[in-house]
Amino acid sequence: MSILQDFWCTDELALHTFASLPAADLRNCAQVSRSFNRIAVQSILDQHKIWNAQRSAVFELANNPNDLDGLSALLLSVHIKSMANVHFDLMKVVSLPSAVKTFHKMQRFVDRMASLHTVYVSWPSGAYQDRPVSDKMLVNAYKRVQEFLDTIISKGCIELKFGHFNVFASKYKLKKNPAITAAEIPGAPAAGRGSIWESAREYLPFRHTRAAPDVLSPLSEEGNYCRKSSRFSISAPWMSLTPSPKLSQVTKVTTFCTYSTSVFRPPFSQWTFALLQASPVTWMTLSIQDIPDDGVESKLILDRLAEAIPDVTTLHLNGARPGLMKDVVAWLRRFQQLQVLKIEPECFPAGTDIDDLELEALARLPHISKLLSSSYFLCAYLASCRSVGGKSLPGRLKEVIMKHKWTSSTRSAVLAFIKDVERLHNAILEAYPEPELRDLTLHILLCFDRFSDRAEALGRIWDRLDSRILQPNDSDAQKPSIEAPPYFRPTKSQPLLCLELLIPTATVDGIQRGAVDEEAIAFCRMFPTLRELMLCSPAAVVSPSPALPLRKERLDKIKSVCPELSYGWVY
Repeated sequence: MSILQDFWCTDELALHTFASLPAADLRNCAQVSRSFNRIAVQSILDQHKIWNAQRSAVFELANNPNDLDGLSALLLSVHIKSMANVHFDLMKVVSLPSAVKTFHKMQRFVDRMASLHTVYVSWPSGAYQDRPVSDKMLVNAYKRVQEFLDTIISKGCIELKFGHFNVFASKYKLKKNPAITAAEIPGAPAAGRGSIWESAREYLPFRHTRAAPDVLSPLSEEGNYCRKSSRFSISAPWMSLTPSPKLSQVTKVTTFCTYSTSVFRPPFSQWTFALLQASPVTWMTLSIQDIPDDGVESKLILDRLAEAIPDVTTLHLNGARPGLMKDVVAWLRRFQQLQVLKIEPECFPAGTDIDDLELEALARLPHISKLLSSSYFLCAYLASCRSVGGKSLPGRLKEVIMKHKWTSSTRSAVLAFIKDVERLHNAILEAYPEPELRDLTLHILLCFDRFSDRAEALGRIWDRLDSRILQPNDSDAQKPSIEAPPYFRPTKSQPLLCLELLIPTATVDGIQRGAVDEEAIAFCRMFPTLRELMLCSPAAVVSPSPALPLRKERLDKIKSVCPELSYGWVY
């Protein structure tokens, strides 16, 4: 009998049994004992593909807050007391009452944790923002969001990320008056030559708010916005998230990422800017795709950001709309402590003239050590460095990262890509004196939409090339130069060449087992002098982890086409 008892109590069999139970029974099982709680919770987490909850978890929250999802499972758990990375995905939540209840659940969960390192919140994309919403519901929603955000900060969150967050900000607009209209006219005289915000204060009206005595009043900047009235609110009273008075005492945020500029507009701006000003933020990721079209407002947002995080050392920009980068490049010169600058290639849409960006201001930043962008921007930046300070100024730059979206593996596309690499390499040789090249890395970063298909097409090019080498004929000599081998072989051994592949369908374990060996080799063949290889799985985007050395058998296999390869990493 004891043998049968031991058999029936194994975790594997209990987990298999619990997996077939309905949600209500799983809830009951989780309350029987600590052992059943652990197994029942893990059964629910398995269904939502959360394997190691204490390390990282992605919660895809349903529109019905009563559904038994991964977040509900951890609220039932009596074992898990701390988490490293958590991602709350509310993209399926399409009703405001459900969102309010969901934020309450999120706040309860965060409050139970002893600590949190990274929190990523994907706010609803606006599926219900056109539906009529009463002021009472808005107040309730703001309260829940504020409680959730304050609780995150109180738990020692170091890295805070926001996605979208544009649900309520669209209800606010900057007030207009004749002074603003005059300020928008090109060549209009500016009142003083201070910051943009200091100048703007002279023509933006101040609006007193009706805040309660025990609540922090919105800053004067927020007072210059008004909320659109509706049939539910004729007077459109002011509503805003207000920062906690203890914010400066508890915040530990050093990394702030947002994929919408709505967090810098009411009702969130007062809370956001207070957090940034009180926190030791050194890393900022900013998407400016949806920055307001109003030139005055967009400049105000950028200027307040520069005032809030003057000592930022890493800045990552993506998603800029056409015509904005000229203002952004001029804005970047205010960050005199900047060391790492990443500007995604999509910030420069077709038709953008990089020559008009006045890169000399960017070239004068004294501490830039790493720069990521398109090959055209990098070449223009290096040329600006030479025009500003000769060949000595770019010496602080230790890594140049050329990012390229691989969308085609045709021979013409491959040759165009190699020519971009050669153009950047030549620009580096012109900008750097010989001794300093030893400390510089040329980093080629490739991202894919369909990795396997692209690699297979590229592999066919190499196969045809190999067959022509093995079986030459007289007609080969008459072929045009486009038939030349599509690879990059620099004339000098420096700078060090690194290739990074962002593989959308791979896992770290699969890479280490050789699942993408042949595909990786197809791309490595373009760089015979490659010294370092990095392979990235999509999991690293959700929950970053330290890079692991590539297994020796993998490294040796790739060395067959890149004899100088010394380092290999996977993450």
